[in-house]
Amino acid sequence: MRFADDLAARHNELDAAWVRAQLQRARFAGAVQKLIMPPPAVNGKATVKNWAAYRARFVERDRIAAGAAFWRANEAWLQRAEERWGVPAQVIVGVIGVETYYGRLTGTFRVIDALATLAFDFPSGRRDRTTFFRSELEQFLLWCARERCDTAQGQGSFAGAMGLPQFMPSSINRYAVDFDGDGRIDLIRTDNAADAVGSVARYLAA
Repeated sequence: MRFADDLAARHNELDAAWVRAQLQRARFAGAVQKLIMPPPAVNGKATVKNWAAYRARFVERDRIAAGAAFWRANEAWLQRAEERWGVPAQVIVGVIGVETYYGRLTGTFRVIDALATLAFDFPSGRRDRTTFFRSELEQFLLWCARERCDTAQGQGSFAGAMGLPQFMPSSINRYAVDFDGDGRIDLIRTDNAADAVGSVARYLAA
């Protein structure tokens, strides 16, 4: 409740009662606490990720085919983004492919649950990132208030990242663009990925 009052005091566009009501919708997510932890140490040493195994997950036939299809479907937007921000089309396509398999894997956690859990119940046993996640929760609420979206409907990763590019709320507020000019920023749609393409390009250029 103090967090809600502080947000309302610092942001004229946020009403304290509205912020409290949104936070009351959040539910503790134990799975989020577990997933945010680093992998267990082996023989007292941190687990080193295997690059070859990681690469094999992403550079494989099906994902490459999906990437080619995504490129064909969004060729005009990719070209415009490259011309405007100087980010090569293949880099934009590659980022979206790694992040969400071109929209197939965007996360199943309610964003408000993930962010509230990490903002107020960050697990012990690793470097505390409470401040970071409270800031991201703040940015999520600001975005929802501005876009008039339902705070309980947004889904994403266990860390609160959303959409095809898996942007955290602060990145959405700072870098996301309405690239197709339809009056709203939509990073979720796979049938029209213009905003995701433009937003990735702007993010990388910045």
